[in-house]
Amino acid sequence: MAIIIGSITSVTIDGLSDGIQSVNWSINRQPNRLWELGSWDPYKTQVTATVTVSITTYAGVAGIETLTPSASCANSTAVKPITINATTCEGDAVNVNYTGADSMFITSYSYSKGDATGFGTESWSLQKWIDPNITGDEFLSIPVPTYVLQGRSEGSKQGDVSNLGVVMTVEGKVTGEQGSVSAGFPGIGNANEIELGLITQVGGGTLQEGGKTGNSSATIPHHPIYLG
Repeated sequence: MAIIIGSITSVTIDGLSDGIQSVNWSINRQPNRLWELGSWDPYKTQVTATVTVSITTYAGVAGIETLTPSASCANSTAVKPITINATTCEGDAVNVNYTGADSMFITSYSYSKGDATGFGTESWSLQKWIDPNITGDEFLSIPVPTYVLQGRSEGSKQGDVSNLGVVMTVEGKVTGEQGSVSAGFPGIGNANEIELGLITQVGGGTLQEGGKTGNSSATIPHHPIYLG
């Protein structure tokens, strides 16, 4: 286990490094073993690899992202450049750097302001398909996709904050209700309308707005395409 100190860790999203609360990252190499009769040893092991990053910032830090579903075989435009530079107590450097044409694909977004006197925060989840970089006759590596297509985004929002960080189309929007209250002191609850629909923009939620609360979320589906 390596210990990382946050005060000497720098994270940049969309070229900005201020107002970032936390970051999680993972490099995942997924084996798919091909078994054969007469042996407990795999015939081959197929390997895919992805990088996932989740970042929580104060609202408005990472800007606004317009979501445009793919209409042809072209990479999704729902991307953000990500750089993570961390140093462990053992002196080892941890670097994640996906910028420019190599930026990461946004897979989900959420905005939250649960305290009427508090501040709004935004969370971004991102993914990148990478080369597994595994060699050996027993391995079959899955290459980087030729394209990563963006699907139509869906999400929800509720609350009275002026900017909940998502833009929803009028067409296809439906409204539900949610409420709760408990006995005792002060015995205060709340009731809200929840709007669910198709999302065309995420980001730029309100940081501070006294007396108001709200939250929103959006899922941005991406699908890799392999053309030999």
